[in-house]
Amino acid sequence: MFLKKCLLASVLASLVLPAWAVTTLENKASPLLISDKKIQKIDRSLTKFIQQVWAENPAIQGAQAVVDAAQARAEGAGRPLYNPGLAVDAERTDVNTTFIGLSQTLDWNNKQQAQTRIANQEVQAAIAELQQTRQNIAVETLDALSGYFTAQEMQVLALRRSQLMKNFVDTVTQRQAAGDMGALDGTLAQVTYSEALMQQAANESELSEAKAALQAVTGLDLHTWPQLPSELAAPQQQIDMALLQSLPALAVLRSRMEAARARIRLAEREGRADPTIGVRVGRDGSETMLGLSLELPLFVRNNFKAEVRAASHEAVNEELVYRDALRRAKARLSGSLGRFQNTSRAWQVWVAAGQQAQREQMNLLEQLWQAGELTATDFLIQAKQNIDTQAAATTLKGEVWQSAISWLNASGQVGDWLGLASASTIQTNSFGEEKNEK
Repeated sequence: MFLKKCLLASVLASLVLPAWAVTTLENKASPLLISDKKIQKIDRSLTKFIQQVWAENPAIQGAQAVVDAAQARAEGAGRPLYNPGLAVDAERTDVNTTFIGLSQTLDWNNKQQAQTRIANQEVQAAIAELQQTRQNIAVETLDALSGYFTAQEMQVLALRRSQLMKNFVDTVTQRQAAGDMGALDGTLAQVTYSEALMQQAANESELSEAKAALQAVTGLDLHTWPQLPSELAAPQQQIDMALLQSLPALAVLRSRMEAARARIRLAEREGRADPTIGVRVGRDGSETMLGLSLELPLFVRNNFKAEVRAASHEAVNEELVYRDALRRAKARLSGSLGRFQNTSRAWQVWVAAGQQAQREQMNLLEQLWQAGELTATDFLIQAKQNIDTQAAATTLKGEVWQSAISWLNASGQVGDWLGLASASTIQTNSFGEEKNEK
């Protein structure tokens, strides 16, 4: 009986370790702390890792190509709308006639400026889409890292559980042979060990899936992945709606809305005539001729009114799309902050009191067992419940990270948090009305 108590006491000593302590032994990681600091220092290795992911991501490369194309179109829109024309006319009869002329259509209604306005807004939309793609990839990568490390901690805990249950089964088998333990205790030990093995297999599968998800989003296959910070800034107490102005998704829609409004002005100007002037010089026989010409298009078959109405309706649609997106962004911002506050509050309670209570529970179990007030069955059930609590704490830690990342995404602060301000800063051009309307 004394040998049985000593062995179970050694098992108990291993179970006293909380989940984060097991992970520390295996992965050299630190427990997550919620800090009240407003400025949070991020390990440069994580920042460099995100930059590497961006550099090799095809979606970001494609978004950059879209930006380059939009900038090329903007450059073209800034050039004169009409090129001059050259005309040569020669006639050989009894009297030889030769003329050469130059003509130029004037952008009398400043259509070039309207096209430039549209092109510049399209450049801003493309840049915002690039920033949105970068933010999405960063968020997916951080989510995948969080899922991977959570699965890793769960797998370590499952392995420890299986090892402890295997030792307990061996002890039960030995004590049954000596007649110190009944058949019911042996059956319970075997069932508990089988359950631990099934849980271990499930956690190993989850770890493999989490690693595959991390490889898929990053395109990398690293032996050691960068750690998430061990300290996380506490969530804000109040929602700051001004944060929505930095959201790349809303910046895209704002630029599209302004471009649609600019297309109305362009459609209006398309319905105004641009004159073409020309000069001709030549000889008609022995006489020198000089001529001037003026040409005006007549909008009698198409006055372009339908195009103006179509552009107006498209502008209304873009504005309504923006309003809908803004409403949804406000809801996401509020929901993500509430989730972050709740999970971080629960984690702080666990770190402050839950871990200590768990240790005290295991110490009390040990005392009761040594005093002979607990059977092996009761002790095993309560020890299993203690491990389940550790697993729940590990899951909560992962939920804290998921909610924090979701909050950073909804508030447009991912780039600032990583020390990559360019990932969240969107510069938009504001164009005023032309002062010289013709």
